[in-house]
Amino acid sequence: MEKLGPFVRAAAPACAVLLIFVACLATLAGYSFRPRLGMAQMGSGFTLESYAAFFRDPFNLAYLWRSLWIATYTTAVVLVLGYVVAYHMTVCGPRMRLIITIILLVQFFTSYVIRTYAIVLALGRYGIVNNGLIALGVISVPAKLLFTEFAVAAGLVLVAVPFMVFPVYGSIAGISPNLRAAAGSLGATPAAVFREIVLPLSLPGVAAGVVIVYLFNLTAFITPSLLGGGHVDMIANLIFDRAMNTQDYPFASAAAMVSLLLTLIIVYLLQSGFRRTIRGAER
Repeated sequence: MEKLGPFVRAAAPACAVLLIFVACLATLAGYSFRPRLGMAQMGSGFTLESYAAFFRDPFNLAYLWRSLWIATYTTAVVLVLGYVVAYHMTVCGPRMRLIITIILLVQFFTSYVIRTYAIVLALGRYGIVNNGLIALGVISVPAKLLFTEFAVAAGLVLVAVPFMVFPVYGSIAGISPNLRAAAGSLGATPAAVFREIVLPLSLPGVAAGVVIVYLFNLTAFITPSLLGGGHVDMIANLIFDRAMNTQDYPFASAAAMVSLLLTLIIVYLLQSGFRRTIRGAER
């Protein structure tokens, strides 16, 4: 019983949170099947009209595909940047590793809105990016960077990098130095050591980072709102607009359920793909 004590104490609040989540999800699912009678009004019947309306309107599908597309290529960029940073952290000195860690951790202690607004200032007409490009002679007049897909993608990449670095760093740091030393003593080049040892053994961290970053970017709301300015909205912006502005709760709930189902499918596909890749690398 003494051994079960800590588990029971930890399970109680976890179960409470799980019940609240399930209750909210059930309410959301229930709203999605109810008919809309007017603004902020729903009937008591059962209908699939909200789902039909979502898939019938090409603009709604455009929000969905844009979200998938932006999340896909921003995750790829974050993977490359995050892997480079994580690998450098494993080979650099302790002081540099500490500096990089502090820089990454600062993001977690800074408000998401503040971080995004800082990017707004940097990409503004007279921000540091435009001023730098003008000073270098690349452009002669300020370029329009804000309220574009580039701005949204840049914001998502900058904010999501730490979520990729730490899982990948954990995997690479866990690789025994003896493996690299043994490979080097057998004549393997640094490139071969990375390709045959480091990369395969770091795949679990890569898998975790990719799933986290992809879902983070797919469901982004603040970044496209501030950096897109209403011109590069994603699926979360559509859900917010229908729920808060038009108060079409059934449609907003249906869109949220579609997004949730799509998210679960993507997570399953990513995990299945990485699982097969990791098994192949272990062979």
